Amino acid sequence: MLDVRLTSNGTPPLLTRMGAKDWLVEKTGTAMLNQSVLKPYGTLTKLKLDTAARSIEAEVELNGETQPVRIQIHEYELLEEGDRLFFIIKKVSTSRDWLTALARDFAVGKKFEVPAAARRYLPMIL
Repeated sequence: MLDVRLTSNGTPPLLTRMGAKDWLVEKTGTAMLNQSVLKPYGTLTKLKLDTAARSIEAEVELNGETQPVRIQIHEYELLEEGDRLFFIIKKVSTSRDWLTALARDFAVGKKFEVPAAARRYLPMIL
């Protein structure tokens, strides 16, 4: 028999410390991104989400690169407009100076629509 100790609210301590919803998004988000958006470019190998701080840390192994690229979204926003949901990056940095500059020029402050397929799961995790 497996002995799993729970916190007073019935959640395993590990999930309480890291945030159960963040853990769920990290696991499912990695698989979803690797099978869709990132497939032609490389593989997302690490994803850490902190919904309370509205931050994301990721590591991507890009095709043709010898070292992984680290991406830190220090602040993001989710914006609802009617039945549409947008992801907006407020502050970002990467392990490559040129990529940080590119992200600041073309991603920061821009609205990226969350696909309907992913949007339907958001109420469970937000």
